[in-house]
Amino acid sequence: MSDAILVIGAGVAGINCALNAARYGMKVFLVDDTPSIGGMMARLDKTFPTNDCSICIEAPQMYEVDNHPNIEVLTNTSVKKVRGAAGEFEVKLATQPRYVDEEACTACGACVAACPVSVPDELDGKVGGTRKLISIPFPQAVPNVMAVDTACRQGKMREHGACVGGCAVDCSQCRECPIALCVQACRKEGKDAIRLWQGPASRSVAVRGIVVATGIRDARPPAGLYGYGVHQNVITYTQFERLMNAGGPTAGRIVRPSDGAHAHRIAWIQCAGRGLANGVPYCSKVCCMVAAKQAIITKEHDSAVETLVFHNELKAYGKGFWDFQRKARQLGTRYVRARPYDVVEHPATRNLTIRCEDIESGRLLSEEVELLVLSTGLAPSDRNEKLARLLGIDLDEHGFFKERDALLAPLETNVPGIFLCGGATGPIDISESVVQASAAALKAILSGRAGQAESAP
Repeated sequence: MSDAILVIGAGVAGINCALNAARYGMKVFLVDDTPSIGGMMARLDKTFPTNDCSICIEAPQMYEVDNHPNIEVLTNTSVKKVRGAAGEFEVKLATQPRYVDEEACTACGACVAACPVSVPDELDGKVGGTRKLISIPFPQAVPNVMAVDTACRQGKMREHGACVGGCAVDCSQCRECPIALCVQACRKEGKDAIRLWQGPASRSVAVRGIVVATGIRDARPPAGLYGYGVHQNVITYTQFERLMNAGGPTAGRIVRPSDGAHAHRIAWIQCAGRGLANGVPYCSKVCCMVAAKQAIITKEHDSAVETLVFHNELKAYGKGFWDFQRKARQLGTRYVRARPYDVVEHPATRNLTIRCEDIESGRLLSEEVELLVLSTGLAPSDRNEKLARLLGIDLDEHGFFKERDALLAPLETNVPGIFLCGGATGPIDISESVVQASAAALKAILSGRAGQAESAP
């Protein structure tokens, strides 16, 4: 029986699962298909209900997991094949190149300054965030090294001004490329860390158990929902989170995407898109607390800002959550139980008028705001469907991984030896994810032992 386990996904759940298993003496392979571990939590500003700094909590764990002798962190890595059974899984992993030597790179930023092309950041683009074709995911990234955009390396960004792409792929000069500005800048720093000739790599590992911790993502609103994608000043709650974040594209200034002006009147619409054909059909649990947190922090930034929350029913399910929501009210946030049905933009000011029906009185209301935030809910990871096929485990009707029995076999799948934790199971908050990670780690450690005991003479 192997003395190792595999954890798929390196967000807060995967990180805590790996740390728990490693502390019991297990070898852990922690894999993530992005250039850095940390997941969604690493991009948040604060956590509810304490409003503690999100990255201040997670960064020490990221550092610990990267330096633990029992944990091997494999970024840009995905699962390609799984064979065997509980206690003796053989897993084939594929690692995509980042075109940077992790040992030589010191994240000095010279290559970023030299890169001639900026593109919208995947998470921050709507609120003005950009990145270069060589970049680091965020300042506290682990590993703290650069990565070259694959599209740049393959020559697909040449028409946008990229300096790479006018040569043949795998040119004999690639190892000493005289064209790429990032290569030249890195050499001037004495590092020589850019490796444009890197290719994909694969390896197989033997593990006794597998934990799926693929996390969650924010549900993407369809174009036109309350003016999203039509009016510049309609954003999602994760994009607003980036506005609040001191490490975000606006350095924590809550401004409007249309003109960069400070927003003095902000509204949130809860359950945005819920029940629609292309919206989430379930309650995501955390959205009401996220709106309360964002309203509180907005007031802390500037007490004169007017904050307004449109909702159907408030969800305050955890310890201290109702008091947290009440704090938002005490600070001046106005809660309106209403059904918004239309958003109109004023061409001259880019302000937005929200038309809605007051649920309690039946009256039609209208409110003018400068910035509108949509709480669209949480959706399963994009990688779940493919991973479910590889592992042979079931998904529920929403695309989350299905527990074999939520009461009698929590966090277990229909395949013995494969377990779940965190957002892989459904919408969840950070504290619940950490609790599940501890349980899943112990289940994976014990995986296969029952069958081994039964077969022993």
